[in-house]
Amino acid sequence: MLRSGEYQLGDRLPSEWELVAALHVGRSAVREAIRELVTLELVEIRPGRGTFVQSLRADLLLRPETFNDVLDSAVKRELLEVRRILEPEAAALAAERVTDGEIERLRHDVERLREAVRVGYRPPEDLGFHLNVVRGTHNTALSRVAGAIVGFYERDAMLPTDNDTTEHQAICEAIARHDGKAARELMSDHLSERGGAAAGRPELRESIRKK
Repeated sequence: MLRSGEYQLGDRLPSEWELVAALHVGRSAVREAIRELVTLELVEIRPGRGTFVQSLRADLLLRPETFNDVLDSAVKRELLEVRRILEPEAAALAAERVTDGEIERLRHDVERLREAVRVGYRPPEDLGFHLNVVRGTHNTALSRVAGAIVGFYERDAMLPTDNDTTEHQAICEAIARHDGKAARELMSDHLSERGGAAAGRPELRESIRKK
């Protein structure tokens, strides 16, 4: 909508419920989109007034489709390599800079993922957790890159598992303890191609025990 020129600099966006109806998506998807746009400084929320377009810089409007089709295994492998370089370091940096509110947001993401795994669906908070870790760095350049890359995975049909919940929780608690070394290692393990490789590691269980 911003790319198309439908909304211009200074325009007020529709309300949350109006966007839900117009875009035929859930409320959580709209909230996640608005949070990301705020992080990218494309929109700003003015309490009591609404959400307004703050910037239309082309370099901020990255397209996930730039990375081609999600079914392309070569592209998936390359993006995973990028994530394994970027996200562990982002987790370590977030452990230094994260706020109490951002920690609570990460814990909320973990609980929503836990609930979703029980009933067999993939919530926005699965990918949202990874984006919120990067947002905890307070580095908008990192957030732009991560948002474009992680957005690619929104079309991936793979369902999260109990291991994903366990690993997200361990990463979250390492960040909450401001333990950058553990956050880096746990995120690296989580993104390992082995899948669930960290689930049985003693240090991961210890991370959760210290919650």
